[in-house]
Amino acid sequence: MTEEYYSDEDIATLLGISLSRLRGKIYQGDPLPARIEVPGSRTRLWSKKDVHSWLNQFKKQDEIIAGTRPSPRKRNS
Repeated sequence: MTEEYYSDEDIATLLGISLSRLRGKIYQGDPLPARIEVPGSRTRLWSKKDVHSWLNQFKKQDEIIAGTRPSPRKRNS
């Protein structure tokens, strides 16, 4: 089984940011998934498996707490 990779363009689209913003985040050292920088090339590769693992750590579960919903207001007609 061969591993699949994203390009910088794919990652920017996935994160909903521009390519230049992604490059800025890389330059600034912002937290991003692990990437592969091929020696002698400007190409970066991002393992799809690593990217999705990184994204999953930010999942939030909606918590529904019984009894915290405000009761509906009665309309005065």
